[in-house]
Amino acid sequence: MPIVTRPRKQLVTLSGKALISTIATMETLGAIGKEVLAANGIVELEAEKQYPYEIRNAIHRAVFDKYGEIALVMIGHLNAESLVDSPLIEPVLKKAAELKISFASDKTDQHEGALAEVFNVYLKGSDEVIKMLTSGGSADYGTRGTELSPTSWKVTTTMAMDLFQEPFIRGVLDYIFTRAVGKYFEWSIDYKKEESHAQYGYATWVWHLNFNRRVSQQSSYEIFVAKSNVLREKLMKAVLDDATDKSKKMERVSNEISKYIPPQIHSAIFSGEYDTRIATRRKKLTIFFSDIVNFTSTSESLQPEDLTKYLNEYFSEMTTIALECGATIDKYIGDAMMVFFGDPQSAGEKEDARRCVGMALRMQEKMKDLQEKWSNEGFADPFQVRMGINTGYCNVGNFGSEQRLTYTIIGGEVNVSQRLEAGADANGILMSYETYAHAQDIVEVEERETIKMKGISREIKVFSVVGKKTAVKQIKGGKKPTKRELSEYELMKKDIAFLKTKMKKVNESIEILLKKN
Repeated sequence: MPIVTRPRKQLVTLSGKALISTIATMETLGAIGKEVLAANGIVELEAEKQYPYEIRNAIHRAVFDKYGEIALVMIGHLNAESLVDSPLIEPVLKKAAELKISFASDKTDQHEGALAEVFNVYLKGSDEVIKMLTSGGSADYGTRGTELSPTSWKVTTTMAMDLFQEPFIRGVLDYIFTRAVGKYFEWSIDYKKEESHAQYGYATWVWHLNFNRRVSQQSSYEIFVAKSNVLREKLMKAVLDDATDKSKKMERVSNEISKYIPPQIHSAIFSGEYDTRIATRRKKLTIFFSDIVNFTSTSESLQPEDLTKYLNEYFSEMTTIALECGATIDKYIGDAMMVFFGDPQSAGEKEDARRCVGMALRMQEKMKDLQEKWSNEGFADPFQVRMGINTGYCNVGNFGSEQRLTYTIIGGEVNVSQRLEAGADANGILMSYETYAHAQDIVEVEERETIKMKGISREIKVFSVVGKKTAVKQIKGGKKPTKRELSEYELMKKDIAFLKTKMKKVNESIEILLKKN
């Protein structure tokens, strides 16, 4: 892990709040950030304390060296998401919303004027936040912009970073402008490396940002989600490549996963029944997420060949169960799996939810078998899976461009499902009330604390699955019946039925004899 050396110059520092945000946005990549902190003698970050700026640089360097540029871009996205209520993001999104009519106008002076207003709000916010989070040094920290044309700007940003961290800033910029104006403009960023420079305490980057008018049928948020999904897929591929030491075998597996499409769509395309136009519809679906707990750390303890074997076996078994239950497999994202019920084929809202719950229970049982099998094969810490299920309205259909389409779902209810999965215990299942209402006769549950999510108007009631409901109620205060006891119970039922039949015949015979007498 990188260890910071202290130069004999005025110390440039960064607020603990900024470092805490950096660590939080890296959780999906394991404990890299915390390992860097530990290597530099930091046990716990304090929000109000100042730390050498090199700490953040060392964290980013460790990620960059391990997973490449895409990791810094993704961290930039996530960091911006965590600052959505800050002076950097909120004023830009608010101004874009206020100018919605101007952006939609066909008049060039109106939509270009709106773009300029939003851009100036970004420049002001970026400049303020950088100055607020940085202390010390002689550099002119902040952001400045020069208009090159009504739809292009030269942007110069100086921060307490190194030049290699440029992809991180690019990720922040991508988040801001895609969320703010993605519906009305396609935009590109041209990094002017030859004009950029760095010394102790700062790096200064120069970009040209160019905006081209293009009004999309999708909202800015939908375009952002699609971009974010692509980034996640690329990052997960980088994680897998690193875990397998970039072996050719794992690269082929990763490519196959990225190319996979739901079998229902595959069949429909080749039968000529599937419409490949960019179109979506709103529909009530049941959404399922699962992932492997601590996948990154677990994979690093395995040889690449073993990781490939166990991961393929896991996906194969889970995929078989999903298809047998009628699920549509949306995607694999590294170690995560996303499926849904209700499109393109549906058995009805209630049955879709019940099938999804039944699928999760079967997966849970299969994982117990796999964990035992893997332990016997020498896998010391077998995969543990957590699952989340939610039922609600989503936008489903074809997203993307004329060159490449993705059949998927988006919407707040998808995020609810993912949040439930993230909150589930290892080997556990969490579901919302909307799903539980359809499957309450199938499973025993424990109610958890309700949760609130941005963009979801209701409080989400959460239920943790304890197990299947059995046909035989267990005696109060007693133990759950064993398989042998259940078998004996079934035999007793048959014996009772046989005795009832015999008694009926005896009674009939007695009645005949009485009539004769």
